[in-house]
Amino acid sequence: MFTKKLILAASLSAILVSQAAYAVIGPIKITLNTEYRTSNPVIGDIATTIKLDKSEIRATGARTFTGLLQSIPSVSFEGGQGNLRALRLRGNEASHTLLLLDGHKVTITGSQPNLDVIPLDQIERIEISKGPFSSLYGPGAIGGVIHVFTDKDINSITSSKIDVSSGSKGTVKVNLNTYFKNENSYFDFAATDFHTDGIDALGNGDLDPIDRTTYGLNLGGQITENTSISVNLLDTKAIIQYDDPYGSPVLPDNNLKQMNLGITHNYGKRSKVSFDIMNQDIQRRTAKYELNTITVINEIDLDNSKLSLGLSNSVDKDLNNLSTPSVAKKIKHTDLFGQWQGLVADNEISVGARLIDHDKFNSHITYNLNWAKDLTLTTRVNASFGSATNLPDHYKNNANIVAGKTSLNPERSKNIELGFTNNFKWGDAGIKLYKSRVADAFKWQSGSPAYYINDGTVNIQGAELSIGTELFGWELDSSIDFNKAIAASTDLQKGRRPNRSISLNLNKSSEKWKRNINWTAHSWVWDKDNHSNGKNGGYGLLNLSTSYDFTENLSAYLNRNNVLDKNYEMAKGYDTLGKTTTLGLTYNF
Repeated sequence: MFTKKLILAASLSAILVSQAAYAVIGPIKITLNTEYRTSNPVIGDIATTIKLDKSEIRATGARTFTGLLQSIPSVSFEGGQGNLRALRLRGNEASHTLLLLDGHKVTITGSQPNLDVIPLDQIERIEISKGPFSSLYGPGAIGGVIHVFTDKDINSITSSKIDVSSGSKGTVKVNLNTYFKNENSYFDFAATDFHTDGIDALGNGDLDPIDRTTYGLNLGGQITENTSISVNLLDTKAIIQYDDPYGSPVLPDNNLKQMNLGITHNYGKRSKVSFDIMNQDIQRRTAKYELNTITVINEIDLDNSKLSLGLSNSVDKDLNNLSTPSVAKKIKHTDLFGQWQGLVADNEISVGARLIDHDKFNSHITYNLNWAKDLTLTTRVNASFGSATNLPDHYKNNANIVAGKTSLNPERSKNIELGFTNNFKWGDAGIKLYKSRVADAFKWQSGSPAYYINDGTVNIQGAELSIGTELFGWELDSSIDFNKAIAASTDLQKGRRPNRSISLNLNKSSEKWKRNINWTAHSWVWDKDNHSNGKNGGYGLLNLSTSYDFTENLSAYLNRNNVLDKNYEMAKGYDTLGKTTTLGLTYNF
């Protein structure tokens, strides 16, 4: 069935390319820089950001988006196949990580971003930015932002590609991508079918398979000399089985449909305005939500600086409860935000603020101030200070309304960061020190019915050290991270947050061969915030991957993950994937 759909999709895309590519004229959608929410920042990176392009994603050997996140250093991932997934940045809660898809928030379900709806094979690149970003992207970005881009490389020539792979645990994947670009326009269509038999996470004989089918469409161009347009569509449907920790019946549906319409108009040599409308439908465990966002951003280029001013309106609907008067039906907020970035006497500075007018929490402001300076040609220092908020999602809002508890305050954080990097003859090294304070932290309160309260303050501090060099012809990137997240109310380390993690990544390329070695390790963690459930042991994972180009158009790749077949737990009682092997072929035509 899916093969027939791929053939139909390829035929349809060929027809559309031959016709729509000339109807939609123009170059092309400009890709965001996550840190500055603009396509062409004036200054260099200041925030701590991990960036992965498509080749680097493949080199990890990951088979799913959540599998990829598990291999990234300095992030704390939990859940694994067979369990709900969560990701924590710098010791923060999973709900403090804002998940963006092509510049837009993926609505919160189950009190945290639904990482399972993101299709790995249609990702062009990922940027993981650490620290508070609420002044740029709105509430939720206390710990940081995971930004997934599906936009394709606009410098590519017209081409098509098919990727087929098979591996352990009954894993099979087929991906088709066709891309067209002429002088004035582009068109991209992708389709992916993925299946894996999964594992028996609880040891009860019940496998946890995944079946996902995804279609993506990106097209755009210039409709006048100064006006360009872009359309992005993503439709993913997934059946993801897992073992519910409370013994409830498993409802495995995880679906996402998102459409973006963007228009950019240059109204002067130094000024442009961008208008973007987004509609997103998401379904998880039969619960349905709809998020609609309209954003207008005006950018003005000044001498050695840039000013951005924006307006955003967001309406997040809980479609399950629209006819239930006792619970909230919508979460709405209208935001005004601005950012200035520029050079002042060789100092790189960015200043931003956001006024959030929320329908349930009135108005509040978040802000950020970032600074960096190149002391020499090889030495750079930076500092950041900012605030962020996290607002109750539908689940928390509805639980508290049903329980008659309507005094819940939003979580608020303040964060400071200092950094130093230096390029030596043998390579480069850097250190980042950070400290944050999260006030009015949310806490689940048992009862009949249960509800949420504000549970004081969480104090977080840590350090991140990185070294990059060349070793016997291999490119080596390594990092060591230290973190403490202490709840003031108990003076205990928060659960599932490792105090230490380390990553080593080695890459080597020759004319036809590419090889990658990745090793990540995490220290032991407490399973629960109150330490009542004991510890989850530390672990290290060794992943190997290689690829070989037979011809200019045909290549093969082999990935061996968890080569040492390490048995470990991310959550108490849940086993994770053992050793896996994936063999694949990619053909360009």
